[in-house]
Amino acid sequence: MCITAPKKNLLAALISYTFLLQTGEPLAAQQGGEDTGFRTFTNQSGKTIRAKVIEKKSGIVHLRMSNGITYRVAIGSLSQKDQEFVDSWSPAKEQRARLQAVDLKELFSARGFKGVPLRLQNNQSLLAITIAGQQLNFLLDTGAQSSVIDRAKAKALKLSIQENVGFAGGIGGSAGPMGMALLPMVKVGSIQKKNVTVAVLDLSRIISGHGKSSKFDGIIGFDLLEDLEAVIDYKGRMMYLREDG
Repeated sequence: MCITAPKKNLLAALISYTFLLQTGEPLAAQQGGEDTGFRTFTNQSGKTIRAKVIEKKSGIVHLRMSNGITYRVAIGSLSQKDQEFVDSWSPAKEQRARLQAVDLKELFSARGFKGVPLRLQNNQSLLAITIAGQQLNFLLDTGAQSSVIDRAKAKALKLSIQENVGFAGGIGGSAGPMGMALLPMVKVGSIQKKNVTVAVLDLSRIISGHGKSSKFDGIIGFDLLEDLEAVIDYKGRMMYLREDG
């Protein structure tokens, strides 16, 4: 399962090879790379072609090779086994197969995203964030509108805090008076973000509400996740981020 806070095209590599079924009629060539769905088809004369089904209609199947060339083939000219495969094929099944074969790390890396590992604690996701040269543990909370640092930790890091800008509370209980702090630099994995404004709260009650063994220094909320175009892969326990520009 992935959650994303928006954005952007992979170019497939071309592999050239030519092979055609005796009964095949070529269509216009299209670009493509060998991915899921490719298999070897055999006609009744024993000739083979490695391709994937992209369409079938009125007894004709369109087979696309890895070099992008597509052939129109009479389904009845194929082997019995391949006829059965084509009969059972559907665009929906093909789409599911493609989605299941997606490598998220490769996909997002090609779009300029960097992966950051998530650590599970009491069924909550934590990630490492570096502030003022110190690595801290932040709780991932997509429901929090603002990112927060614990007041005690902010003071220990000697952050400049603008006090009494509001009063905060939430599902975890009242967190008391709220301050604000401007962080010159926040580093999440290899991604850096300058001039990040965070709320400053006493998180002790909220932390204890997550269980006796819970321990974190702050909360990364929707504001920072949106700025970093975060994509969260909960199953793979990874978060993919991208810097501005």
